[in-house]
Amino acid sequence: MVDIWPFYGTRPYNQDAKSLIAPSTDHLSIENIETFRKNNYWNYLKILNPVGQLKEEDSLLEARKHFNEMKDNDVIKKDNQLNFYIYQIELGNHKQLGFLSLASIDDFEKNIIKPHEKIYENRKNERADQMMNINTQIGPIYVSYSSDLTIRNLLLSKITNPPSYDFESFDKSVHKLWCIHDKKFIDELKLLAKNIKCLYIADGHHRMGAMQNIKKNTNLTEKIMIAAFPSNESKIFDYNRVIKDLNGLSKNNFLEILSKDFDITKKNKPHKPSKKNEFGMYHEDQWYSLEFISSLENYDFIDSLDINILNKFCLLKILNIKDVNNDERIRFIAGCHGLDALEKKVDENPDSVAFSIFPSEITDVIRVADNSLTMPPKSTWFDPKPLDGLVVYEFN
Repeated sequence: MVDIWPFYGTRPYNQDAKSLIAPSTDHLSIENIETFRKNNYWNYLKILNPVGQLKEEDSLLEARKHFNEMKDNDVIKKDNQLNFYIYQIELGNHKQLGFLSLASIDDFEKNIIKPHEKIYENRKNERADQMMNINTQIGPIYVSYSSDLTIRNLLLSKITNPPSYDFESFDKSVHKLWCIHDKKFIDELKLLAKNIKCLYIADGHHRMGAMQNIKKNTNLTEKIMIAAFPSNESKIFDYNRVIKDLNGLSKNNFLEILSKDFDITKKNKPHKPSKKNEFGMYHEDQWYSLEFISSLENYDFIDSLDINILNKFCLLKILNIKDVNNDERIRFIAGCHGLDALEKKVDENPDSVAFSIFPSEITDVIRVADNSLTMPPKSTWFDPKPLDGLVVYEFN
């Protein structure tokens, strides 16, 4: 059973939402982000990371000053009524409809809100410093819930009126938001949420860990802001890999060793896997398909995931990548950038090799979370995502 609450959101008031939201390195280069920052004086990027050194006292001070300046100038304004916020995101032919609300940090500790990623202390603490500096959660924790037709119909009943916000973001996704303070709707959505057994964190694990720290060490808040979408509408892209070199092997030696575990076929165009246990590979202007042929009979569910097959039988066994999180020879490229991005990286460094991977499925994520396990590093890329800075939650 999930408990949710409406809240007094702080949101764009005398400024276009598109210019206030914080662009992400997920879709823009560092140079483009810096240009965006310079061209938009009012922007949450200056609060999330004003000079790139969050631990420095002067950076935290500058962030706090900019946030207060935005409020003092009515660039953003807190709602004077409790709201649930209906949130629709579109990207190409994909559409997802959900809501923003508060949820309980206790539900994370009770495993009602379930993670699927490992949470690292340094990143968690950095997030906590950001939020405690301004007593505010700028970005929601993106969660998925089992599809519920009654909830969907209730949300649909309220989006016949024009939204409060309707704009295209920097990644070409279209965001629409309806602010709903109707008491009947609020009571009904709260009641329907109690039929949701669990929420699954899609994106925002370190933000979640930071909020748990804040609850434990301060009395600022016992709640978190979530953006909840049905699991059948939560889209996961592939999360691809580029390795800097072949670990001293020639191309022929590399392919020979690889063929012990994979059926290798040359392709005359970029190859995107169409099923599990299949991979694409690009090296020296040539695409290949790799079909895994070794037995998985003695492997458990986690070891049988495509990411771990590639890790064990290629990256570790052949290329000597022992720690995918920290090895400088590996780069991760989200599937939303297309296979062209893989080709470009490899063509810049001819000794490198790229792998395209079949996307993880939401059922895999749910199974991992339900069993209190963790997905392999860099294996889920949820996109599109709710934006940071569209609605923020001030703890007071």
